[in-house]
Amino acid sequence: MAFKQQFFLLKRQRSFWLTICLFIIVVISNSLSLFNSSNAFFYSRLANLTQSQQSNVVIIESEHLSREHNELVQQLLSYQPKAVLVFANEQLTVNKTLTDMAQNTVFYPHPKNDYCLPHINDWSGYNVELAAMADSSCLAIWPALFNDLDSSKSVLLNFALAPSALPKFSAERLMTMDIMASQLQNKIIILGQHNAGLGVKLNAPKLTQTSNYLLLTAYIADTLDKQSSISLLTLWQSTLLLLSISLLLLFAFQKLSISYSIVIAVLTSICWFGLGYFILVFQHLFLPVGQMTIFTFITLVWVILVRKLNEDRELTSLIGNIQQKMAGRYLPKSFISQSSPWDAIIRLVTQQLALNKSIFLARKEGDHRLTEIRAVNCHLSDIKEMRRDYKRAPYSDALKEFGVVPILRPFFNELSDGELQYIVPLIYAGDVRGFWAMTVMPDAQFNKQAFERNVNAFAGQVGELLFHYRIIESQNNANDSALSQLLTLKLQEPLSQQVKTSIAEMEQKLTTLEHVFNNVRSATVLFNLFGQVVQINKSLEKLAAQHQFSIFDMTALDLLCLVTDLDTETAKGKLRFITLQKGDIYLQAKLDENTYILNVRAMDASHLQNASGEPFQVSGILFEFIDIAFFIEQMPNSKQLCDSLCKQQQFYAQNLMEPSTSG
Repeated sequence: MAFKQQFFLLKRQRSFWLTICLFIIVVISNSLSLFNSSNAFFYSRLANLTQSQQSNVVIIESEHLSREHNELVQQLLSYQPKAVLVFANEQLTVNKTLTDMAQNTVFYPHPKNDYCLPHINDWSGYNVELAAMADSSCLAIWPALFNDLDSSKSVLLNFALAPSALPKFSAERLMTMDIMASQLQNKIIILGQHNAGLGVKLNAPKLTQTSNYLLLTAYIADTLDKQSSISLLTLWQSTLLLLSISLLLLFAFQKLSISYSIVIAVLTSICWFGLGYFILVFQHLFLPVGQMTIFTFITLVWVILVRKLNEDRELTSLIGNIQQKMAGRYLPKSFISQSSPWDAIIRLVTQQLALNKSIFLARKEGDHRLTEIRAVNCHLSDIKEMRRDYKRAPYSDALKEFGVVPILRPFFNELSDGELQYIVPLIYAGDVRGFWAMTVMPDAQFNKQAFERNVNAFAGQVGELLFHYRIIESQNNANDSALSQLLTLKLQEPLSQQVKTSIAEMEQKLTTLEHVFNNVRSATVLFNLFGQVVQINKSLEKLAAQHQFSIFDMTALDLLCLVTDLDTETAKGKLRFITLQKGDIYLQAKLDENTYILNVRAMDASHLQNASGEPFQVSGILFEFIDIAFFIEQMPNSKQLCDSLCKQQQFYAQNLMEPSTSG
């Protein structure tokens, strides 16, 4: 039953079906031998690493085989060889008397004779596979020569023998008896036409530089004589092996990052090569190293793609959730994300400085010329000063002072009587971003030093804002070019960037709320229903330090009993009312000699997505300590405020008594 539930749960997940698709690809590709060429390539490389120096096969080459083969065979029989195989492209005239004398020793393999030579399969371009001989149209020579040979299946040739270790003599040396008897006795002798170097070169390990087919035939005889042919895994065995590898690698790659997974895939491929070599040498079995390597990387790519698809789906869902949560919450743009910096700068200046007129001038990039940008309480055409070179007065005077300076000559048109002109550079880190010209109407309370100090402070901040805005703008312009986006794969904004933006907005909102909460004058602490402190503000920290109690070692019940005269049972009843009824109570709290108004209320969690994890749909219990005495003391006329509060309290009391009187 549990297995069925798990299976139905998996069926609803896209990753499950993608994994099943991977296994199906493994089965189909192995059944169709799609990557067989990689196995042939790796077998050729592994066979080149094996070495053997002993062989019972001898090659004898004749310049005129068709004319002297009978004499050569007769001469070879005097050495008592194990077998003599005469290979020729044409059907040779055989001496019947000679063959009858050694009918189990001398063979003339040819399609028109009794025996023929089985063909070599072209295994993805490599001449390394001996075909099955059971279905041959003629009698295959190898079963006749090797009685214990299983001719029903294809095998790979063993190329461990070094070509230099294969004995090879000419027919002239044989006829002149220039060969020792031990070199031919009980040997398998391959007699053939001397290769003139013509023909197609062989594509086999250690034989890639020759076209002599007798060498390949000698390797066949050597392999069968030593019973060292290389077996291949059956279809079901190789399929099971590849499925097991893919399954194990799925576990490994999911636990690791992409970079570590690539390293593991490379190391695993090296291990497959080493394992294939040792099994080839000691077990005469060839593992599908090529397919094992390919499916190692296919599994890696598959895991990366599936992980990417899942992450994109999760990120899309996350972006949607964040946008839904942020819907209806006003979040102003940051300064650097605005299309123009000047509107925000003007709002900053006009709401805090009492200026009559203001005109902002910006420096042209790469030049010392200025251009008018914004005007406040006037028009850009109100500038009487014609010069726009900041290397000339009055701009140069402000640069020399690194601050605000009065303008002695008329800069604005239609100045009022007593209206003063000033100009200040907008500069940061030695970079001149512009200038700010202004006028002010001094009155009896005008303080020139304070005015200049304030203007310099604002000009410094404006210069810094413009400097950073320019840096960010330059970076964005460089990153937003079509070529840059193409090369960095950012023609479409990636989901990660969208998530980063959404999280930044939430973080900005959260930071603002935390900052506001921390600066609330009332000491506030939030408990969850499990007795743990969720959050406190700075005022609560000061309150705890002042009255020497540890808030993090207390529960809501402990705090309620500490600051009020309630006994434990009564306090539990109050908390129970707050929790079950989502109530709101006000109590008098006393700590040492200080008296506070304590407001305790439940925080509703019914609108939260994680409300199922909160008992009674309550996210917590909020304690708020209101210090009325502190607030009254901060007022300019505290006595008048107290009288007003007393009258307001009497009004509230009368409103509460009227319903009961009428009843």
